[in-house]
Amino acid sequence: MSSATAKRRALPREISTRLSRLRSRLTRWLLVDGFSHWLAAIILVLVVDMGLDRLFKMDFAQRSIMLGVMVLFAVIYLFQRVIRPLGNRPGDDALLYEVEAKHADLKESLLSGAQLARQANLEELGASRGLTDATIQQGIEQARAIDFGTTLNQPRYRNNLILMGISAVLLLGLWVGVNQTSFFRTWFNRNILLQNDAWPQGTYLQIMGVEDGQLVLPRGSDHRQLVEVSPDSQVVDVDVTLEIDGPGGKTVHPMKPTGRRDGREHLFVLHNVATEFRLRAAGGDDLTEWVEVKLVEPPSVTQMELKSILPPYTGRGPEVLPGAGPHAVLNGSQLEIRAEFNKPLKLAALRLGEREFVMSPEGDPSDSLVYKILLPTEGDSLAGGQYEFALVDQTGLSGTRPAKFTIKTREDGPPKVRADLLGISGLVVPRARIPVAYNVSDEYGLSEILLDCNWKNSDEDAGRNQTKTHEKMIRKFDEPDKTVNSEDSVDVLDLEPLKLIPGASFMLSVVARDNRPPQANTGRSGEFLLRIVTEQELRDDMLRREIEQRKAFQQAYEAQMELAAELRAVAGMSPNGQTPEQFKAMREERLITIGRDQKAIGTSINAIANRFIEFLVEAKNNRLDEDEQALAGGQTIEQRFDGGIIQPIRRLDSDLIALASRNLDNCRRFVDDSAALMNAVTETGQVHDQILAEMKRILDAMVDSENFQEVVNKLLEIKRNEMQIKTEMDKRNKNEDDIFDDDK
Repeated sequence: MSSATAKRRALPREISTRLSRLRSRLTRWLLVDGFSHWLAAIILVLVVDMGLDRLFKMDFAQRSIMLGVMVLFAVIYLFQRVIRPLGNRPGDDALLYEVEAKHADLKESLLSGAQLARQANLEELGASRGLTDATIQQGIEQARAIDFGTTLNQPRYRNNLILMGISAVLLLGLWVGVNQTSFFRTWFNRNILLQNDAWPQGTYLQIMGVEDGQLVLPRGSDHRQLVEVSPDSQVVDVDVTLEIDGPGGKTVHPMKPTGRRDGREHLFVLHNVATEFRLRAAGGDDLTEWVEVKLVEPPSVTQMELKSILPPYTGRGPEVLPGAGPHAVLNGSQLEIRAEFNKPLKLAALRLGEREFVMSPEGDPSDSLVYKILLPTEGDSLAGGQYEFALVDQTGLSGTRPAKFTIKTREDGPPKVRADLLGISGLVVPRARIPVAYNVSDEYGLSEILLDCNWKNSDEDAGRNQTKTHEKMIRKFDEPDKTVNSEDSVDVLDLEPLKLIPGASFMLSVVARDNRPPQANTGRSGEFLLRIVTEQELRDDMLRREIEQRKAFQQAYEAQMELAAELRAVAGMSPNGQTPEQFKAMREERLITIGRDQKAIGTSINAIANRFIEFLVEAKNNRLDEDEQALAGGQTIEQRFDGGIIQPIRRLDSDLIALASRNLDNCRRFVDDSAALMNAVTETGQVHDQILAEMKRILDAMVDSENFQEVVNKLLEIKRNEMQIKTEMDKRNKNEDDIFDDDK
């Protein structure tokens, strides 16, 4: 063939028509071949997926991956098996070549005729026109005589049709199974729709608390995770484990049966949950899906303020109660609680046992962080106990570690009263004045203070006299704008108006009442028991006590004499075979003892002076000095006691005994120098002589006072006897006059 370009013509119509039909049949053949194998592969993959999921119970992630793999495989296989072969369309020569290959008897005459028919300038190429037309005609005749369709692999086409039919039937059966049977529906929901349906099994586990595939827990709390074997399980007696997948890897924990729900409930405690993780349960033939654990901050109290609003009668403003207590709150008070939380809440309440008090938000409830409440509610009283915050946030999460505070209610106690009798012993005369020193205090205010007295006569008068009482108001606090919480003073009770009889038992106490409405609390001091005696009995008793004190002073005088002698003996001591150190230690020890004894003498005589002061005050309170002044002129008890005994003892103690104590301390400094010690002892001895002389003078004054008191007592007794005789005579004379008057 020449190298010149030949003009091309179309194939003869008979050949082109048959080639077009062959190409259509080839496309159909490729479609059937590709789709039949593609459907068969899809069915195989679905069967494998079904088997894997039924056997291993894949979780959501595994099923998602498997679904992705199946979709990817279906797309790739569809492209390779169907789309790609269809895209590679063979040319006319290729088709004719395949036809020639299928019909060997043609001996390429069909292919030659088709090629020559397309050439338009055969003459220019040197070809014989007659021969060319004959070849083309032969090719056309042969094309008419044979079936191009037999070129395709008909057995394979039939097999592909059968495979496609079977695959279609299987797919249709699968679709019917999905709609009619639980097995295929479960697989379809799990692996195609990626739902959480469970395969039919003997045991079904349910992780409690899961919502929308998540378990929401408060951060930092301990969580009791429960897993329940469903009641419709055929096998319920199984061991359940909890698998946890967290930052530290996967761990499997055995769960413990709780003994509830017929043994179907199992428990595992998660401590201090601080990071997010996921978990699933396994038991029997069931393995649950992974559950994502999300952590949220639990509602909690960030700031709390407690105020006790006291009753109006206390006159006090609100009291701030710091911390969680326990706080002692006065009964009748109200409790104001104001709390700030870390997030908006759906519910904020206080719980006390079974009672619940709902708190109110400040501002918009949807975003308010501050709630408050005033306890008690109207018509109720504040209850003591441990109050606990019950918090629920807007997602329904409850607080895990609720704040608490403790309230203890207390009653308004009675006033505290202390009292003492000044210058009064257990014996008093009927006309005595009794000084009562009192100290009264109340936490919230006083209303009144009074003296409460009651007495009864001696046994011989009991038949004629009843027990009598008397109250003396000391002070009444009735100023409305002024609250007095304490009073410390002295009040004098005059017994003369009470007309007491000697021999009576007189009881006295100080009573105070507070300002609590409606009924005041009453506080009472200790009760003082006094015996009413005659003046003569009291004088005799005081004289007896005066003699006792004189004897005690006599003992102190003798002790002072022994102390002075002991000091001189220490100054004249010799070692007598002792070493200088031993002799010095012994002498120093004896000087220390003498100094201690000297101070003890001063203390004892000072106590005697105090006793004489008490005698003097007692005599004045019982008005004994009034009779003595009228009888003895200028000689009074005060002059005898104060001028002759009390003041001299005070001067003796403060001047001479104190000087002697200082000199004794000075003697100790010269304990290792005999000459200097002797000088110090001599100086101290001179002071001792002065002490003894003064003590002798005081003793003499005590003796003179006793003698004088005895004389006064005798004279007063004689005077009382005279008065009694005169009274009896007057009474007798009056009776005689009455008799004569009757005769007339």
